[in-house]
Amino acid sequence: MPARLKSWNHLLIVALLLAVAAPRTAQAGEDAWTPFGPADGSLQSLTTSQRGEIYVTARFSTTEIWQLPLPTVPWRWRNQGLDRPAVSALAVDPKNPSSLWAVSGNDVTVSQSVFHSTNGGGSWVKVFTGDLDFQVAHLWVAPAKKSVVLLAETGNGAPRRLLRSADGGVSWTPVPGILGPVTAPPDEPNVVFASTADGLGVVRSVDGARTFKPTGSLPVDASDTLRSLHATYGRGANVFASFLNAGLFRSTDSGQRWSRVGFLHAGPAALASEPAVPSIIYAVNFNGLYASQKNGKSGSFRPLATFFPLQIIPEPRAVAAAPGGPYFLAGPDLYRYSPGSGGAALVAKTGIEGFGVAELRFHPADPTLLAVRRYTGCINDSCDFRTLLSADGGKTFQRLGALLTPRTFADVFDLAFDPVSRRWLMATGFGAVLGDAGGSRVVLPALISTVEISAGGILLAGGLDGLQASENDGATWQTTLSNAIPASPEHPAGGVRRIVDLVVNPFATDRVIARALESFSSILPLPSSPVPVIYRSADSGHTWTKLLDGSADVEFVPGSPASLYLLESTAGGTELRRSDDDGATTQLVHTFANSEAISDVATDPSALLDLYAASMNGVLQSHDGGATWEPTPGDFNFWGAYRQFIGRVLVHPTERGHLFAAPFDGGLFENQLLE
Repeated sequence: MPARLKSWNHLLIVALLLAVAAPRTAQAGEDAWTPFGPADGSLQSLTTSQRGEIYVTARFSTTEIWQLPLPTVPWRWRNQGLDRPAVSALAVDPKNPSSLWAVSGNDVTVSQSVFHSTNGGGSWVKVFTGDLDFQVAHLWVAPAKKSVVLLAETGNGAPRRLLRSADGGVSWTPVPGILGPVTAPPDEPNVVFASTADGLGVVRSVDGARTFKPTGSLPVDASDTLRSLHATYGRGANVFASFLNAGLFRSTDSGQRWSRVGFLHAGPAALASEPAVPSIIYAVNFNGLYASQKNGKSGSFRPLATFFPLQIIPEPRAVAAAPGGPYFLAGPDLYRYSPGSGGAALVAKTGIEGFGVAELRFHPADPTLLAVRRYTGCINDSCDFRTLLSADGGKTFQRLGALLTPRTFADVFDLAFDPVSRRWLMATGFGAVLGDAGGSRVVLPALISTVEISAGGILLAGGLDGLQASENDGATWQTTLSNAIPASPEHPAGGVRRIVDLVVNPFATDRVIARALESFSSILPLPSSPVPVIYRSADSGHTWTKLLDGSADVEFVPGSPASLYLLESTAGGTELRRSDDDGATTQLVHTFANSEAISDVATDPSALLDLYAASMNGVLQSHDGGATWEPTPGDFNFWGAYRQFIGRVLVHPTERGHLFAAPFDGGLFENQLLE
């Protein structure tokens, strides 16, 4: 084995399969769209009500609200009335669990609005719309004698401010010199604790956050910062203040005196307590989850779950305790800790499942083996991708990747199934990895972005170095489509080719499609902008010919190896064309209007004349080979009308009319058509 390859195999300590989802209980609806697959977006916030309901905000292309009424029932989508939600802050009234406030924007303007719900998030009413400076990052509800006071911290791209509303969010005024975090003892109306502007002290208000006065002194140096505040239920509440370096402090006399109770140099990022048993205090930092049964007294915190080095858990930003457990922790993901479990586990969210999914892929011969590629949060066009594998038809999933160090996990961002065996080829940040249920190994240490396995078990890997093939399970590789474009009269200096996607025909695995981006040298200091080109191979990737210049969706025709559909955008609309000679010639089948915004087409392996298309108005169907089209039954209104704009559509490899659709605004849904 070459020394370089051996070193990469040593670096790949283990191809880690991390369990990320419990059994999925949701089933495909009949003529209705229901969520499919694991995904949770990027968790933004976590809170709980007095009676134990858990609320999260999760970011996909939207940022939405989900409610878990009880730990044993499915999650509920809670966005009715928020339009296309972009929720940045959410808070629950600690004395009235049906009353919630949310701050959300939209995709038309950058302004944010305040919404109120009186039915646990079942519906929302807008009560305020702010200006450009109203960009809320945190929201708190403080009980007052007759109602509540809302406190919002702004500062998204602007100086941080604390704003106050005494009329349910209808109007807001600044609170000078005071910032978050904020906490309010639920059973002491008008009492509020907050941070000084420099983050080094705690202040207290007894008039509903109109005015504040300093609390007792804290031994904090100038380089420290206040991380979190928490006040328990009950009269004479215990108040806790956590500093990054100085640790955790407790006051039993409304902040007149503070005593350090632990966590020196590791102050908790979040604190919580049980409403019915306020003497039980929870604290979480990057090391683990801790609990005190004695009002948080010094020396009383004991670890419930340890995160390092056994679990790859970023420091949770929030902790919430349902009465008597379980306990929920939110960072980029949502974790649950149950007494006696011995550790924290990722939460399966039936209902949230499928949101954030970008792609679904079935093994061509065994549909119980499937992979889902998901994003855990996107900023503009940059997404954090993960790949999850299921060997039981989507009931459970495992995260694919490599544990490089106890805190560094390299995710898989492309996966290909072997068409004749239960093994797969993965693309990671450090190379191509061949794996199966028994383990995995690096077979090509290079910058790989896409992989496939074609007929005869030939491994294909594409990236910055062009396209390479191996006929001996990765022992040796040869370049079959170079990254160097030779000089031509049109481009005398030549150019560079980067392979960005590979697709094998599942019905004839010697046929392969390669998508490339090509850049050419010019007289300017910089090369030309990359242009898309599609290549095809009819011999398992050994030789290649150009299919077309530009970008098009390519869909293979079942039972006809040389036949394919091409979906191309033109000035007059989106054209669906068919070729029966490997793309050498094409015939127009149908022209979709530009207003339909068709982005993808799929054939049904179980019905040769059935086609499906992804459009801005849902999924369309054709039963005559694409000549005529009509909508499929079912819509996405229950999951947000904005999800009607579909980006991808897929058909189950063995079940006729079993569809999967991925809206542009996040999610993966399935539908079993009855016709």
